[in-house]
Amino acid sequence: MLSSPYPVPRLTAWTVPMLLGALQGLGAGTWVLVSPPRSYEGIGLALTFAWGTMLIVGSLLILVAHLIRVHQVELPGLAFALGGILTYVYLSWEQTFGDSPGSGPRALLLGWLLCFLLTRLVLLVYVDYQARARKERQGEAADG
Repeated sequence: MLSSPYPVPRLTAWTVPMLLGALQGLGAGTWVLVSPPRSYEGIGLALTFAWGTMLIVGSLLILVAHLIRVHQVELPGLAFALGGILTYVYLSWEQTFGDSPGSGPRALLLGWLLCFLLTRLVLLVYVDYQARARKERQGEAADG
């Protein structure tokens, strides 16, 4: 991927919530690996470890990306975080339609978070695409 300006100005109002969010994602992933929920067994437990691990990796990459302001590091971080949250959303809906209907609000809130992360990922891919297109046009202009 091309190097391009970080798509967000240096705003404390942006950086602080993003760093706090990444730290909370890191905490959630670590917590679930250290103390997995007792309600999951078998494949549910395996998926719990999977989403916890994906959330840890994704949160670390997002944290580093915001600290060093390199969106190319944030892209895989968002992908990992999305995978982890998507897996947890699946498990939450499984519980909601199984023996725990009270898990519905959690599933919906996680789905809401999933949409925000997906939006950020799409934005960064678009910014990168625009930077590539600009670079290609500049190369064609220099050649022609």
